[in-house]
Amino acid sequence: MNMAVQRHSRVAIVSDQAIYLRGLASLVMSLEGIKLVGEARSGAESIQLCRLSEPDLILLDLSSAPEHGREIACHINQKWPSTRVVLLQGFRDDEQVQAGCEEKSLYYISRDSSEEEFKTALGQIMNMPFPQAEAPAMSEAVFRHHADDDLEGEQAEGIELSSPTQPHRSEELMTRELIMAGRIQADILPEKAPVIPGWDISARLKPARETSGDFYDFIPLSERKWGVVMADVTDKGMGAALFMALSSTLIRTYASRFPTLPGLALNAVSERLLTDTRGGMYVTAIFGILEPHSGRFIFANAGHPPGVLVGTQRGKTSVELLRGTGMALGVSEQAQWKQKIVKLAPGDYLVLYSDGITEAQNRQGLFFGEERVLEVVLSKIGRSARELQDALIEEVNRFEGYVPQQDDIALVVIRREP
Repeated sequence: MNMAVQRHSRVAIVSDQAIYLRGLASLVMSLEGIKLVGEARSGAESIQLCRLSEPDLILLDLSSAPEHGREIACHINQKWPSTRVVLLQGFRDDEQVQAGCEEKSLYYISRDSSEEEFKTALGQIMNMPFPQAEAPAMSEAVFRHHADDDLEGEQAEGIELSSPTQPHRSEELMTRELIMAGRIQADILPEKAPVIPGWDISARLKPARETSGDFYDFIPLSERKWGVVMADVTDKGMGAALFMALSSTLIRTYASRFPTLPGLALNAVSERLLTDTRGGMYVTAIFGILEPHSGRFIFANAGHPPGVLVGTQRGKTSVELLRGTGMALGVSEQAQWKQKIVKLAPGDYLVLYSDGITEAQNRQGLFFGEERVLEVVLSKIGRSARELQDALIEEVNRFEGYVPQQDDIALVVIRREP
C-alpha cells in the first residue's frame, strides 16, 4: 500500500537510539511525496531542529524517557502549532496518552506497527484536515496498531483512529516485527557469495521470523584479501534487526581501516556500539581475513560459537575449533580481542555458523549441539560447499521435527578446492 499525500511534505525525525534513527531515516526516505529535512538525537536537539527547519511533521521516538518525549511534543506543539507531532509509542508507554497537554496536532503511532501500517497511519495523519481551535472533539488523534489480526470490528490493517478516552488493550500491542527492518537487512546482506578462483564458498540465512538478528558478510579488502563475518545479535525482533544493520555497517567500516588486524577492528566496532547505543544489546561475531593466495585465515572471535576447520591432508581428517578470543561486542569498554591464524590447505573446509544451529531443540528438549555439527561436516568431506551447507540445515530440520524454529540460522561454508 503506497502512502498518498497531497503535496511534498517536509518531515524531521528524532530518536535517542541510533539504530532506530537510522531505520526511521531509511523508511521516511523511501516514501513518495516526503522530504527528510533533518535528524536529531535528543529532545533538546529536536527543539533546535524545529527552530531551524519548521517541518510540516516531526516524528519523535524518545524511548529512553517517554514522559520527557511527551513534554517535548507538547512544547513543539505550542511553539510551532503548524507542525504536526507524531510520538512513536511502545505498549508500556500507553498511559502517557491520558496525561499532559491537550494540543490539537499531536498524534501517536505504535512502535509495533508493521511497515505498511506505519505508512498508512502516517498517510492518514498527513491528509487529515488540520485541527481547528473551535473543534474540541478533535483534541488528539491516536493511531493504535493491534497485534491480533483476527479481531473483528477493527479497521483494515489493524489500525484504528480513536480518541484518548476510548478503551484499549495494551496487551494486544505486543511485538510485531516491522517488515521495514527485514527489507533493510535484505539490502545489507550480500546477494551471493564471492567467486574466488580456487575457492568454493556458500552462505545462507534462515530467519525464524520476518527479521533476523543473525548476519554474515563478505568484505572485499583488496585484490588478495577478503573479510568474512559471521555474527549474531543477542535479541530478537525489530530492535535486533536494526542493531544488526548498525553492527554490519560498523564492521564493514573498520574492516577497511584495519585490513590485516581483525582484533583491532572488533575493538573499534565495540567502542562505537557502546557510544552510539543504550539499548543493552550486544553482538557475538567471528571476523576473519581470508588470504586466498596463501590459505591463511586471520580471525578474532567475539564470544561466538566456534568455527570448524576440517583438514583433509595425507588421507587423514583433522578438526580444529576456532574458539573465542574475547567477549561479545558492545559489553565492556575494557574488552580486548586477540587474533589467531589458521591455514586452509587444498581440500580443507571452514564452517562458520550461528547458535541457531547448535541450540536447535527437538520435542524432547535436547539441543542439536556441536557434536552433531561435526558429525554432519565430517560425513560430507569431499562434497561441495553448497552440499555441505544444505546437508547441515536439512539435518537440523530433521532433528527439530515438528518443533517450530526458535532462533535464526546463519551458515557460511568455505572450501579450498583440491
